[in-house]
Amino acid sequence: MTTSAAEGLRAPDIAGVVEAWRAWRVTVIDDAYVLGSVLRQICWPPHRPLRAECLHHRLPVAWFGGRRHEAPEGSCQCGIYGAQLPQVSHYLCEMPFSERGARPTVARVLGQVALWGTVVECERGFRASHAYPVRIYVPRDDHFREFADADRVVEGLSCYGVPVEPMDASCAEAPRVLAREFANDD
Repeated sequence: MTTSAAEGLRAPDIAGVVEAWRAWRVTVIDDAYVLGSVLRQICWPPHRPLRAECLHHRLPVAWFGGRRHEAPEGSCQCGIYGAQLPQVSHYLCEMPFSERGARPTVARVLGQVALWGTVVECERGFRASHAYPVRIYVPRDDHFREFADADRVVEGLSCYGVPVEPMDASCAEAPRVLAREFANDD
């Protein structure tokens, strides 16, 4: 059960699986391409769901009154995010290639993600307790690091066991191209 922040009422979890869109960093770990979170240093494991964990309780501020809870919780921002395609473009285009202490980003990709378990609708889309990629799209543009190219990234991400497709579009164009493609499918 999740709590509606607007009304303070108890509402049932969303039944089944919610499909949404998201952007990922692609990093290399032990010579394997791995999906990584855009905002956190979290890698998505191949062949098993990512399970959300609240990371706020680890902050020093949380030690003074914060409490550990299951993710996502209505009063927190924790959980695995998914959104509508237009909201994903910001994360895909604005994502830095590396941040201090993080594994270097070799590519940026986007795709559809299945969200399930506890799913909370929020202003940016959805936050869920469990997630796994459904389909991954690899934009072809000049954002690849020198040791990666679109074909190698497509091949490397096949370890997730889901369709991985190259796109003849840049990161900036990819969400618009996919939006047109999916609008035509309806």
